[in-house]
Amino acid sequence: MDNLLARLTDIAFSYDRSRTLLEGISLNIGRRDFIGITGPNGCGKSTFIKLLTGELRPRSGRIEYFLDGKAVPSISTGYMPQYSAVDKRFPISVHHLIESGLLSPNNCWKPFPSTEEKNKVAAAIERMNLTHIATQPIYRLSGGELQRAMLARAIVSSPRLLLLDEPDTYLDAESEARLFEILHTLNKECAIILVSHNSEAIREHCTKNIILGRRERE
Repeated sequence: MDNLLARLTDIAFSYDRSRTLLEGISLNIGRRDFIGITGPNGCGKSTFIKLLTGELRPRSGRIEYFLDGKAVPSISTGYMPQYSAVDKRFPISVHHLIESGLLSPNNCWKPFPSTEEKNKVAAAIERMNLTHIATQPIYRLSGGELQRAMLARAIVSSPRLLLLDEPDTYLDAESEARLFEILHTLNKECAIILVSHNSEAIREHCTKNIILGRRERE
C-alpha cells in the first residue's frame, strides 16, 4: 500500500450520452511505475491522460490518490501535451516556457518568481541540456529541442506523476533514444504514464503496457 500512488476503479467516460469512449478501466499506479498506453487512433488515449490531469472527470468510477499509504485529495502531476498542440509561433522563450510549468492551480502568472522557483527552472534547463538556448524563442527550436523544453516544463515542479502524450512523435532515432534515456532517469523519481503509437518502444522501455481498443472519437 505504501507504494501505491493512484488507483483507478471501473472508470468510464463519454463526451455525450450516445457514445462511451472509455469503459471498465481499472489500474493501480505505483510510485515508480513506467506505464505505456497504446491503441488505435480515437480509442481514448489522450482522454485517459486528461482524466488523470483533472482536466476531465469520469462519467463513473473512482480515481483515488495516495501518499505514504494514506489517501489524499490529489497529487502533483506534470503534463506534456502532444507536439501538435504546441504553437511554435507563440512569442515565448525557452526559459519562460519552462517557467510556465510553475503556474499556480488557478493559472495565475507570477511576475516575480521566488529564488526557489528560479532554481527549479535553472535545474530543469540544465537537466535537459538547454542552457545554450534558454533565451531563444521557441520557434527557433528543432523538434527534439522543443520536446526537451516541453519535458523540462513538465518536470519543473517535481511531480510525483509525469503524464506524457506522444512525446516521441517527430523524433529521429537518436533523439528518441535520448528521450527514453532521460525518462528512465526521471522514473527513479516519479511514476510515468506515456501515450505512444510506438508499441515497440513501449514494449522495450515500459514496465506495464495498457492497450486501449475502442475506435471511438477522442
